[in-house]
Amino acid sequence: MESLFDELERKLALDPSMLKRGGPRVDLSLLLFNARAEVRALWLAAAAEVEASATPPPALATAVAALRPIFGPRPAAPDRADSRRRPRAR
Repeated sequence: MESLFDELERKLALDPSMLKRGGPRVDLSLLLFNARAEVRALWLAAAAEVEASATPPPALATAVAALRPIFGPRPAAPDRADSRRRPRAR
């Protein structure tokens, strides 16, 4: 039995067009968008497991590392105040 994700991945491989308004790319985007909270919860659980384990499974550690830029903490944003810029006149 094929999962919905696998089906959309297969269809996307056959038609990778980014210019269409519909198709497997949009379907996959909607699928992942609708499951975003669950995907984040899964990443948090996997990251906690990798952190707590002395020898985490390599596949789990690799997946956590690959998704860290998306779900992990980010460095503090730089101060946006730029002293060289002047306020716009009204």
